[in-house]
Amino acid sequence: MMTSKPVIKNESIPAENNDSESSTEESLAEGIIGVKNYIPESPKKKNFLPWHRPRKQYVREVQWCQEILKMVDEVLPENNILKYLGLPGDDLLDLRYFHEQICEPKNIQLKYLGFNNSVSASSKNKTEFNISLDEVNKLRLIDPNSIVIGDDFTQIAIDDSIAWDRSKKMGPFDVINIDLCDGFGKVEPDKFIETHYNTLRKLLTLQARRSNPWLLFLTTRTGSSHIHSTVFDKLCDLYCANLNECDGFRNSSSTKFSIYDKATLNSASETGKGISDIFIIALCKWVARILVQQNPPSTLEAKNVIGYKVYPKADHQDLVSIAIKITPTFLPGTDNVGLATVENHPNSVDECAIALQVLESVYEQIDADKILDDDSELKAQMVSVTSELLEAARYDISYYADWVNTSR
Repeated sequence: MMTSKPVIKNESIPAENNDSESSTEESLAEGIIGVKNYIPESPKKKNFLPWHRPRKQYVREVQWCQEILKMVDEVLPENNILKYLGLPGDDLLDLRYFHEQICEPKNIQLKYLGFNNSVSASSKNKTEFNISLDEVNKLRLIDPNSIVIGDDFTQIAIDDSIAWDRSKKMGPFDVINIDLCDGFGKVEPDKFIETHYNTLRKLLTLQARRSNPWLLFLTTRTGSSHIHSTVFDKLCDLYCANLNECDGFRNSSSTKFSIYDKATLNSASETGKGISDIFIIALCKWVARILVQQNPPSTLEAKNVIGYKVYPKADHQDLVSIAIKITPTFLPGTDNVGLATVENHPNSVDECAIALQVLESVYEQIDADKILDDDSELKAQMVSVTSELLEAARYDISYYADWVNTSR
């Protein structure tokens, strides 16, 4: 879905990045997108896209925005700046909405690092994207050092890449939002460096520098065609390990998913819903295992899971968005020499408890399509908010309500 070609040189990089930069910094700047003072062209856009449906706004509002607001209420961001890494679309709807619903009410700045490789120098969308970028950057509470890079975000996995350099300089982040329209697990592991797996593991290492909780949002397709067989096999092994090692996990898995051993796991893997449930639970468990092995370790909590159907004939919600809260701990490492005896204990983060909590959250997964179909008032609200966002991004919204009612 993504390539790793840089788009265009940024002409609106902050002065501190332009005045006395080294040749290395100048070369890094080649991957930054953005220019100033575009004038919107007419006629307005009418080509609505799949992620303009109200169910996406439901995820944006009920999951992303609400969880960020809860975290901000718990602990104010450092220096009153919310640092965000994400994959903004060409219209930058997420950034517009976060500024309106989080930054303005809380009077905090938004400093973002974005990755968008879909707008190449020859793309017809380049001008529209740059207009959106200019509009967003002019908003009152957008930090002037925010940038969008014209690379696939998996370039973060490469040590000498622009993506990793910018991530290190801006991070760690309060929010990382990996919003994919494809599958997180689609690529075979170990074939090359720039995989989702290496990228996320590297970001988790960067985030280990934090002392406060942070949020990871992960949106991925979960159909069998979007999960590589090797990836699924490895995640099934992880699921089985929990069945064998964690009584609470095994009991809950048996009750809720009818999975209690290898045979029943294999049986569940023959259905689309079973593949989706196993994949999401084990994927979160994979993240948790990396976090637990860090020093000091962090804990993981799946706050909620929202899904909906991309393929209408699917027997399950084949696109799922997971909200994960990650909380650092301050557990001391073990002193094998024996000089430090106070609180000299092994890692006490309970992996079984984490896995059980994730399983229960996945079982309680919210079906966004059903929620909106059953609540016409809520759906109308999501349509109205999306209309406002699209209008700000220069769409002709007189067509929008009809499009919502005739598309799926």
